[in-house]
Amino acid sequence: MRDLMIDIETLGTKPGSVILSIGAVTFDALTGEFGEEFYASINPASATKAGLTIDAATVQWWMEQSEEARRSAFAGDRQVGGVLAEFSTYVRRTCADRVWAKPPSFDLVLIESAFQACGMETPWHYRSPRDCRTLFDLTGTTQPSVGIAHNALDDAKAQAMGVIEAYGRFGPQA
Repeated sequence: MRDLMIDIETLGTKPGSVILSIGAVTFDALTGEFGEEFYASINPASATKAGLTIDAATVQWWMEQSEEARRSAFAGDRQVGGVLAEFSTYVRRTCADRVWAKPPSFDLVLIESAFQACGMETPWHYRSPRDCRTLFDLTGTTQPSVGIAHNALDDAKAQAMGVIEAYGRFGPQA
C-alpha cells in the first residue's frame, strides 16, 4: 500500500516522552483500500529505563479520559525496544511512500525520539511524513469516529478514513 497512518499514545508531549502504545494501518488514499494493521502496547517502566520521561500533566490528562481508553493505553507488558524493532520491521515491509500522522510534528517526532533512545534508526525516509490535520483543513474534511478514542489503532484507522475522504474531494486526478 502507498500510505501508512501512525498514531501513538504517550505519557508526555515532548520528544523523549514515554510511548504507551503504537497503532498503524496501511491504506491507499486513492482507492480507499485498507491493508495490514499494527498495534502494540508498551510497558511504561521499560520506556523509562530507556531514558524516556513522564510528564505529570499528561498523566493527569489520562485520568480524565474514559476507562476504556485508560485500560487500552496502560495495558502494555512489552519492552519498548522489542516493540520498536517489530514496528520498524512492519514499517519497512509496507514500503509506504507517505507516512501520515495527526500531526507528524507530534507522533512521528516522539517515535523518532524513542528510536534514538533505543539506538535504532527511524524506518521511514525524511521526505515521507504527511500531516492529515492540514489536509483536513484544506478540504473541510471531518475525521470520523472509530472505536475507542485514544486507542492508537482506532485513532489511526479514523485518521486514515479521513484522509481517504479528503482525497475523494480532490477527484480522480489526486
